[in-house]
Amino acid sequence: MKKTGLLLTVAGALLIASSNIAVAKTDAARDRLNNFFTKVSSLKGSFNQQVFSKKGKMIQSSTGNLYLSRPGKFRWVYKTPDPQIIVGDGKNIWIYDEDLEQVTIKPLSRAMSSAPIAILTRKQSPDAQFVVKSLKAKGGLDWFQLTPRKASKDFRNIEIGLDAKGNMRQMIMLDQLGQKTVIKLNTQSNVPIAGKTFFFKPPAGVDVIGKAI
Repeated sequence: MKKTGLLLTVAGALLIASSNIAVAKTDAARDRLNNFFTKVSSLKGSFNQQVFSKKGKMIQSSTGNLYLSRPGKFRWVYKTPDPQIIVGDGKNIWIYDEDLEQVTIKPLSRAMSSAPIAILTRKQSPDAQFVVKSLKAKGGLDWFQLTPRKASKDFRNIEIGLDAKGNMRQMIMLDQLGQKTVIKLNTQSNVPIAGKTFFFKPPAGVDVIGKAI
């Protein structure tokens, strides 16, 4: 065999090998995505959230803590800049605005039907609700784009970044107005969380809008 032919054969074999490795890595990352949604029962940790305008200007920045128990229960606590607590008890969502001294109650099924956070409260494969597309890895994370199978009036798609252990570290949401919300997470998975975490009782003296079911 001529050298040219030999080199082409070797080059072809290397391309096939590298392609197979890339496919294997993608499959492994996809498995980690499915495991995050089907095998993680609880999450606990902190978050940093930033909202950007359509032109890319940051218009809001906040920090806080989150607690999640699948399916259907969560506690999202904004500490800065404006204190707010959002609790899902499995039936209702309670939104407590400390500055306004006001609590709003909404049925969980109606409030969460199209909200991006709904994906975090469900213990099922993301394929049930979204078309999942693998994106190029960046920042040490494997990235996936999730587009709702049914059009949402609130958001276009969600991008999720997972680390090598399958922990979600970032979530990027693009809404219908072109605004982008970036949430960075520092959480632990499958840790014990007290049941009272997902119970909310309005403080005395606050205005209550809505009724619990």
